[in-house]
Amino acid sequence: MRLLNTLARVVKRAESQGVTLVIENIMDIDPAERRRLAESFESERVKLSVDTGHAHYAHNSTGAPPVDYFIQDAGAMLEHVHLQDADGYADRHWSLGEGTIRWDAVFRAVASLEQRPRLLLELRDKSRIHDSMRFLQERGLGR
Repeated sequence: MRLLNTLARVVKRAESQGVTLVIENIMDIDPAERRRLAESFESERVKLSVDTGHAHYAHNSTGAPPVDYFIQDAGAMLEHVHLQDADGYADRHWSLGEGTIRWDAVFRAVASLEQRPRLLLELRDKSRIHDSMRFLQERGLGR
């Protein structure tokens, strides 16, 4: 595969330096394809990232599964999750609670994992960080 050949040296260097490379979903329709791609490198230094807004857009616009399925499919390969809310129409980067993502399902999927991926707020308006944290706290999803 051309991609494996293109990135072979990058992956080797990441391995030698203890760096983890993550492959993020953008407009993925089948999350298993990205997982299989990451697995094909046969490296502990190639993992996955799930962007909740990207997954929600793909779910609403292209028939991809809901966000929690992306997390479940990534399983042990999930290194981090970009938390942003959206309406499924575009990559909004809204504060959590402003859009239509089913956060309870997302956090149940994260809780079911053996490892704990990093959870990163990825908001367009940084002044809304406290609003997102309050949203998570009020639902018992964060502290």
